[in-house]
Amino acid sequence: MNRKMWLLGWITLLGFGLAGMVLVYFFQEQSMAELLTGHWYLPAQFLLGGLTGFLGAHLSKWLILQPFFETEKIRYRVLINHWSWSGKGIVFISICAGVGEEMFFRAGLQPLLGLWPTAVVFVLIHGYLNPFNWRISVYGLLMVGLIAFFGFLYEEAGIIAPMTAHAVFDAVLLFWMTKGNNSTEKVWENFNSKT
Repeated sequence: MNRKMWLLGWITLLGFGLAGMVLVYFFQEQSMAELLTGHWYLPAQFLLGGLTGFLGAHLSKWLILQPFFETEKIRYRVLINHWSWSGKGIVFISICAGVGEEMFFRAGLQPLLGLWPTAVVFVLIHGYLNPFNWRISVYGLLMVGLIAFFGFLYEEAGIIAPMTAHAVFDAVLLFWMTKGNNSTEKVWENFNSKT
């Protein structure tokens, strides 16, 4: 794993995570211990989160494989494969994003903004709702629903469930998007021949 990827992971984990903890501390009436234990037993949260992330990733993969999405799939493969990925790097980035972003968006913002507005903000920030690209926006609408479900998991089960779901979702898609690419140059050749 290269230094930039390592640094990006830690910034995501600590930056978003600490910002979320600050929002919880100053604007909510629950302790960090209550936040981390949640309403369900931790093994149940891990299991539910893992299943949700796995199923959500496969639903996203199904949409990405649709013929209308081919150009975007190639564009994202090129973007993702710009980095030199290893299995450890994928797991590290996925855990950092799952823990850090969920602490901020689900635990920090969602109680202040509400479930659906937080889901929309999350997807907007990630660039999946784009008025200039209807294909990406179709994917974005799927993501709004999935992220809202992560918010539902937070409210019903606890923060560990959406953290796990997010990490598993990212890992499954990253392993899939980085698998089988002989080189970034071949991906670029395919991209350039389709545009």
